[in-house]
Amino acid sequence: MTQIPIAEPVAEAPGADEAVRADLAKAFERAVTGIPPMLFVVPDGFHELPLQPDPAQRAAAAEAFARELYPNGDEELWRTNAPAFAAMGEMTAATGVAYAAMGVFDNERGGVATANLTIAATASEHTDPETAALAIREVLVRDEFNDSRWLNLPCGPAVSRITVTKFPLDPALTAGAEAELVQGQIQVFIPFPTGPFMAIVTLGTYNMEVWTEVSEMAAVMVQTIEFPTAGEEPAISG
Repeated sequence: MTQIPIAEPVAEAPGADEAVRADLAKAFERAVTGIPPMLFVVPDGFHELPLQPDPAQRAAAAEAFARELYPNGDEELWRTNAPAFAAMGEMTAATGVAYAAMGVFDNERGGVATANLTIAATASEHTDPETAALAIREVLVRDEFNDSRWLNLPCGPAVSRITVTKFPLDPALTAGAEAELVQGQIQVFIPFPTGPFMAIVTLGTYNMEVWTEVSEMAAVMVQTIEFPTAGEEPAISG
């Protein structure tokens, strides 16, 4: 995975225009499994989670993540939080995720909102991206709780799924009051045009007050995805 510096947090949740201007290109290439390269632009305000397989590298990356997430913190704060971020990265990588990042934004209510971004690639038997996208959409539309849509991206056909899920909280954690946690999530399934793989982009948040901004970020980000072939110069630069 190409390592590229992460931008500092922005003062407020970025909209579509800011996401387009973010000068961050990410790529992952798994030579062992043969997954072709995939490039994409990360919206400003996101910090890459440490997914390195080597424990020492992951620990070092976790400390760097803590420094980026808390730029005004001190050594004690960074040191004590780094192990948790390393564990988070290890668990995330174990699920087959190739890239993960956390976005931190001002929710314009005097607080902070977060969003989680992951990108995974799974094997697919398709030989034609459009046929693969049609098959995915056929499965997704069968679930009445899915808001599934066909997308014509610059990189090819894709299918999105939008869900809003409510999780009841244990009354013991809410002083006996009934409460629930709401998560909004956008997933985009993109068949690789360069090989038999499916990219799965997931962006979600538990801070529904910034759901509109998160939706805009997802819409802009998937427009930046590229699948360069061997010897091809990518249009996105980092």
